[in-house]
Amino acid sequence: MRKLLACLSWFGMLGGAALHAGQAMRLVEEVSPASVRGHATVYETINRKAATNPVRDLKVYLLASEAAKPFEELQNKCRRVMRQPKADPVQIYQLCEIALNQAFQLVPTLPALATTKTGADGSFAFDNVAAGRPYHVIGIKSSEDGSPIVIVVKTSRLRAGERLNLELSENASWTGPVVE
Repeated sequence: MRKLLACLSWFGMLGGAALHAGQAMRLVEEVSPASVRGHATVYETINRKAATNPVRDLKVYLLASEAAKPFEELQNKCRRVMRQPKADPVQIYQLCEIALNQAFQLVPTLPALATTKTGADGSFAFDNVAAGRPYHVIGIKSSEDGSPIVIVVKTSRLRAGERLNLELSENASWTGPVVE
């Protein structure tokens, strides 16, 4: 009987240690940082030749989704007007252009977690990003003619240790896709 009790308590201690180690590993896994990397490009046709070129010196902002709510409101304003079946195309263009200009002015005022600029090859990186939540990655720049360029991607919830690679395209609508 003593041997049985000793054996059972040994297994109990071993099980408790394994449970504790599993919880500690899960805790470490939850706080392990993630990273967000990517390239910003523009698809152009020059002299009837199509080319994908990097967007250099694009200011890129990493925002927590909660901090990007005012930006999303501007996106939704444009989306709502585009969904109206009998809306005047000129009016849609004008309203979305106003919202785009407002977004261009708004983004630098939002509380960014980090900012960077794209390099000569259009690349950017954010390392040591907290896992467990979604983010907005927004790039802004004035084009050669002075009109605003706003590129946005909304990420899915980042997992611990994940390295998310994004392709930001100047040709994409500023109202932005969702990366799953």
